[in-house]
Amino acid sequence: MVRSRYLTAFGMAAAAVLLLVACGPNREDRGRAHVLRIADNVDPTSLNPLLAHDQDTIGYDLLVTETLVGLSAQNQPIPILVTRVPSRANGDISPDGKTIVYHLKPGVRFADGTELTSADVAFTYRAILDPRNPVESGDAYQRVADLRTPDKATVVVRLKRPWNAAVAELFAQSDFAFGILPAHAFGSTDVTRGAWNERPFGTGPFRVSQWRRGNEIVLDPNPYYRPQPKLRQIVFPIIPTTESSLVALRAGDIYLTHVAATQLAEARAAGGLRLTVTPVNGEYMLVVRTTTAPTGDVRVRRALSLALDRAEMIRGRFGALVPADSYLPPVFASHDAAQKATLQDTASAGRELEAAGWRRVNGWWSNGDGRLMVTIAMAAEGGTTIQTIVQEQLRQFGVDAQLKTYPASQFNAVEGPLRTGRFNLAATQWIGGADPEQSVVFACTQRGPNGNNASNYCSKRFEALFEDQSTTPDPRRRQRDTVEMQQLVRQDVPVVPLAFESYIDAASPRVLNFRRNMLEYPVDAAQWDVR
Repeated sequence: MVRSRYLTAFGMAAAAVLLLVACGPNREDRGRAHVLRIADNVDPTSLNPLLAHDQDTIGYDLLVTETLVGLSAQNQPIPILVTRVPSRANGDISPDGKTIVYHLKPGVRFADGTELTSADVAFTYRAILDPRNPVESGDAYQRVADLRTPDKATVVVRLKRPWNAAVAELFAQSDFAFGILPAHAFGSTDVTRGAWNERPFGTGPFRVSQWRRGNEIVLDPNPYYRPQPKLRQIVFPIIPTTESSLVALRAGDIYLTHVAATQLAEARAAGGLRLTVTPVNGEYMLVVRTTTAPTGDVRVRRALSLALDRAEMIRGRFGALVPADSYLPPVFASHDAAQKATLQDTASAGRELEAAGWRRVNGWWSNGDGRLMVTIAMAAEGGTTIQTIVQEQLRQFGVDAQLKTYPASQFNAVEGPLRTGRFNLAATQWIGGADPEQSVVFACTQRGPNGNNASNYCSKRFEALFEDQSTTPDPRRRQRDTVEMQQLVRQDVPVVPLAFESYIDAASPRVLNFRRNMLEYPVDAAQWDVR
């Protein structure tokens, strides 16, 4: 499953890795060495990894409950609770691609001293599938035919059919990250209740020692974790906005916070801060409804894409962004770079519309039924900068573009525009997973109110490519499939890519070794420190 979030100008960040250090005084309490205070802009509804829904909480849950397979700061799969990442090459994936064997690391213990065994993995699997638990993304686990535990150190997963993305999705750091739960801490696989949810502990480097709802979350080291964390404590004060958290950072009340791209100049000018910008598997785009007039005509969709100047959209306050040239970000080796796709070409756009029967009349494209009009659906919260620029550029080209705003809670709701198709263009953002397949939202089966294919796009060729990349044992063939899929989407325009996303962290220079991967998840937490 791919999580969608709403496109707002304030959510956009630079698509490059930077490390910027500005010298200047900082009024921090230097007596708090080895204690890291991180602003949390979301008051979590749950700290249980199966029940967490927002990206920051999912990421910080990994400090407490670990997955079998992780993702390094270099975006490579790494073993976390297993001795090695399963593959065909090492024999842990069967030749038919349907059986995966996980070998658990010996000597791993939960923070209460209990040994991790395969029974905990099996319990977590059953809890994910338990309908009493409101797990937002259990689709991947529906692909499992059975899960066996032949001994306490071995987990054998049998898939219903071959699936190349399985190791990157099951019990892994992906668009969702389901850390392994301690089976002995629960009375049943209904994990919605119980003392554990108030003070979670797992095999990670930290455990929750306090959760003062709406105020702060405090983590202490797991005494059984090796190597022992350098930090004595992590504190997450709940600060509702990035604007407030940046003020708190400058005041020395916190040492680390996420900042939006619109705050980047302010953070740079503040002095005494270290800014790190990490490219992630995310993208801002316009979803184009392929079955609603006038965008049901592929020539109209191509014209709209060609009419937009992406470089101009992100110039100025978003000048560090890189225009998107595909639905698949360049954090993947299978990204197909086609810079021509990011260039405005109004002459070619005009020819596409003329071929579709439209004519320029008094500055507007028209046919026998009237002007060419499109509706741009957007979430109201967070600003309208990018959407307004899209509207202006389309109007300059002669398309009567109208903005229609919705509350964020309604935008992607069952009755909202994305699910019901009440739009021509929708300004949105997609966050994918650790495998290229998880950035694909164009499958025919994903159409409809319960799917992620809001464009309602369906292509037999795309389906054939998607199926082949999912099952072929040849990695080079899979990459060729993925590249052709990008080319097909570029030709059929179910989406108009705008900009690749990055995540910006602002930190005190006292913070050491803090890093993230392309899923926005923090990594190597045992090495973090505050001097």
